[in-house]
Amino acid sequence: MSGVISQINAEQLVIPNWIKNNAKWWYQDQIQDSEFIKGIQYLIENKIMIVPSVNTNANKENKIPSWVKNDAGWWANGTISDNEFVSGIQYLVSSGIIVVNSIQSNSNQCDKYTTAAEKETCLGQLEYDEKIKNYMETSTPTVVGPVTFYYINSESQKTDDGKTILTIHFVIQNNANQEVTMTCQRPDSCNYSLSDGQNEIQYSTNTLVYGSLTLIPNTPKLLDWTFYGLIDSSKNYSFLVKENWGSGSIPIKIP
Repeated sequence: MSGVISQINAEQLVIPNWIKNNAKWWYQDQIQDSEFIKGIQYLIENKIMIVPSVNTNANKENKIPSWVKNDAGWWANGTISDNEFVSGIQYLVSSGIIVVNSIQSNSNQCDKYTTAAEKETCLGQLEYDEKIKNYMETSTPTVVGPVTFYYINSESQKTDDGKTILTIHFVIQNNANQEVTMTCQRPDSCNYSLSDGQNEIQYSTNTLVYGSLTLIPNTPKLLDWTFYGLIDSSKNYSFLVKENWGSGSIPIKIP
């Protein structure tokens, strides 16, 4: 393997917690190979994980070796380090099992701008568009009326008072041919909440501006919701939508 693994840049190696959760679930056969690979593709395409260039002349494999899955389980349990886990993923890329996309081929469209600020803005928009595209390809979609909610992941943090700060990340897209408005004026007057099937927890913060967000047709947006309360990770939680244009329940994983 030493011939296909490049040097890991430790300063850039910051792996989100939800990837470790995916590794655990994959090792326990709770998610499929394809779901695990989608999460890894996100890391690579957003340059969180450094990988070598793929040798296009190399023989391509179509199956993930069992030792990689073992590595994922050991990494999730803290038995091996981030660098050891990444080494296994780098092998998958070098073998062509994981295919990495890049926005580099599109970056030349920013060459038309003459100032550094304009080029930077253009490249930033390309990166943002690519990030949303990757999220939509790797996330679980739930359709509520005319809007599709792509659930990306959740992050949780315990507080000193025994409660939990839970942040949920979505990409949302309006599939109708007219504008749709999401409404949440304040915690006691909001069309969105977190539920364990018996009780509802109202939001603490979200990225709706001035209590509403107008969704332009076919223009996806990133949207975050943060909840604070007594959240029991052993329970099944859902993100509830109660709009006049549609109602629904989106299953949420508690890290």
